[in-house]
Amino acid sequence: MIEDRNIGSVTRIVQLCARINRVVPGLKLQESIIAFTFLRRIDCLIESFSEKCASFYSENSKRLSDERLDEKLKEISGGYPFYNHSGYTFNKILRSNNSIEVVINSYLQGFSKNVLEILDGLNFHHNLAVLKRQSEFLVNLLDLFAGLDLSSSSVDNEEFIALLSSLLGIDIREMSPYYTTDSLSHLISECLMYIDTRSDKEDIITIYDPVCGTGSLLATAGEKAKKFAIHQSNISLCGQEVSVFPYAVAKALALLSGNDESKICYGNTLTDDMFPNRHFNYILADMPLGLQWSPFKDRIEQESYDIEGRFNLGLPTTSDSQFLFIEHIISKMDPQGSRAAFITSASVLWSGTATSGESRIRRWMFEKDLVETIIALPSGTLAATNIPVYLWILSNRKNAAQKGKVRLINASAADKNNRFTGIDDDFVKSVINEYKSKVISVMSQIVNNEQLGYYEVDLLENGKKKERVTISLDTDIHKFVEKERQPYSKGEITIDYTSVEKGYSVQFEKIFPQEKEDIASLVDATKDLVPVIDTITALKADIVKIQGRSESKSWTEYPLRAATEVVFGINRPPIENNNGLPILSVPFLRKPSNNVSLYEVTPKTKCSTVNDTIVIVRGENTGEVFKGIDGILSPSVATIKCTDEKVIAPQYLYYLLKGYEKELRSMAKGASIKSLDSKSIPNLKCMIPPVEEQLNLVAFLDVIVGKIDDVINVLGGSNNVFVQYRQTLIENVVHGRVMVK
Repeated sequence: MIEDRNIGSVTRIVQLCARINRVVPGLKLQESIIAFTFLRRIDCLIESFSEKCASFYSENSKRLSDERLDEKLKEISGGYPFYNHSGYTFNKILRSNNSIEVVINSYLQGFSKNVLEILDGLNFHHNLAVLKRQSEFLVNLLDLFAGLDLSSSSVDNEEFIALLSSLLGIDIREMSPYYTTDSLSHLISECLMYIDTRSDKEDIITIYDPVCGTGSLLATAGEKAKKFAIHQSNISLCGQEVSVFPYAVAKALALLSGNDESKICYGNTLTDDMFPNRHFNYILADMPLGLQWSPFKDRIEQESYDIEGRFNLGLPTTSDSQFLFIEHIISKMDPQGSRAAFITSASVLWSGTATSGESRIRRWMFEKDLVETIIALPSGTLAATNIPVYLWILSNRKNAAQKGKVRLINASAADKNNRFTGIDDDFVKSVINEYKSKVISVMSQIVNNEQLGYYEVDLLENGKKKERVTISLDTDIHKFVEKERQPYSKGEITIDYTSVEKGYSVQFEKIFPQEKEDIASLVDATKDLVPVIDTITALKADIVKIQGRSESKSWTEYPLRAATEVVFGINRPPIENNNGLPILSVPFLRKPSNNVSLYEVTPKTKCSTVNDTIVIVRGENTGEVFKGIDGILSPSVATIKCTDEKVIAPQYLYYLLKGYEKELRSMAKGASIKSLDSKSIPNLKCMIPPVEEQLNLVAFLDVIVGKIDDVINVLGGSNNVFVQYRQTLIENVVHGRVMVK
């Protein structure tokens, strides 16, 4: 553990740098702290070799070649891949009688070339020049760092990586795209390094990160690899980064954590692969989420035409490059045995139709049996974002028990209020234990690859395309048509076999279904109402008359498409018109007002009427149901219209959908923005009573719900007990649990 005095020193250093920045403008706080911390680590590691290095350099600098001199100085410096031949250390600089500026310049010039390159990338010389304007600050800073014991006996490499990670987190929002938190690095690395992939245990362990950022994830993996390596010199860390400062930090960590073959390269991985034709034992990445690749679209497309190229599996939409990085990672896996672990957003699990590039890449991964495990992580896992993410673990060397299967671990049920703080060590430990246990549990399931597959196929009605449907691989298409489509069609349904496409999709909510909340009994729902109801006798009289019953056998289950049509909204029309209609946005549905702009209705406009029912289809409240209003549908809502009044009476439609609101909400998909697709609502199956009984239920609900609405209006607000009771009442009625005479 890092000693308390070190932690105190770090705190004082941060405070001093912040004070200097206020007094001497131009100092980059984070750059300065990282650079000095890196220097102090090296200083502590080679301090005892300082005089010997200086003496050897003085005697041999003009006699030996640069290459031979460099080689010998590394040997003298304890075998470390760096040295300093100036004869100075932090403590000797402070004790020197010479000018601080002169001494520190001599000290820096004495470093090996690899250290100087890193300092350039860390912008050290600029920040040092700022500090020299008031040398007392430079002396104070050196004094504080000299008191920081970063020797290997006090701070091991894993602790130093954690220290650097905490310093990078000073400005979490600016640096979050470039570094992986300590806890997440441990989770990814521990799962990745669970198995030694090498056939020859004498070989060097090669680890690669194509988007290494500051290198904290790569360095942590290097530490985990020590359980397989005979010596640290047997661990090679390779990475690539496109931003200068993170690249320099990554080079520093690789220099301290890997061997002579470790290499961090600068450049765009997607357009300039700096490790061509290289394969690695282990590959890991904290994927950039939502990164567009349209600026270099031509180069990516050109490589996709090459059968040996990285992107020949397919191209995703240009709005997100995650699948391109996945293709790149797969191309780097060693055919003799390799493992990969990377973080993605939820869209990688299911986005795209079966014909899309996303789906083709995902299909290839499952059909080649590369996917070993997918772990769902909670919101707040990544620093500075609340997007749920997933850890994928790939292997091209599965054992016999793993072949043809994928393990899904649902660790997403952690504290979802832990916004922007990441995951803690206890959480990481529990997930690692679950992963290594290999047992099936509430949190972990094993499924066959084929269980995640599906077909997309066009159905024809009287020879014309009717719809494109998605069915699981184990579903008989003929039986599906006979049961799910033909009974609700006015013509003959046939199958267009030329349109069949195969895809794969991972739906955690289906593998780990959330427990459905039982509809509360009316007795339970009314107990909190009693004190209020005593003062509202008219409503109380109606409530106490309600009697329960079991669901009626005369009710029939129908999908909504049998008797309804769903119309999705589009962008609002551009022309205002005082004789037009309002836009039915979510705020307007909650509180309709006459004081809104009206827009012209065009042939392309999608509208709703008072006879329809409106459902929110995009946003935080996806699935919420409202009564119809005359207006223009915005993109966030859809209207549901009755098409067969012999099945569903228009008056009953609102109550029916309101009673199935929980089901609609559960169907919403999406990581950051929830949404309902065009198929979800039509495919929702509901228990429907005969039309005559529907009209009786409507008459009953109109009376009771009307009185409840009056009370809600009087009380104000949308979160009182009457609102909850209103919903419970409607749910009980449309599920057949209330006797209505």
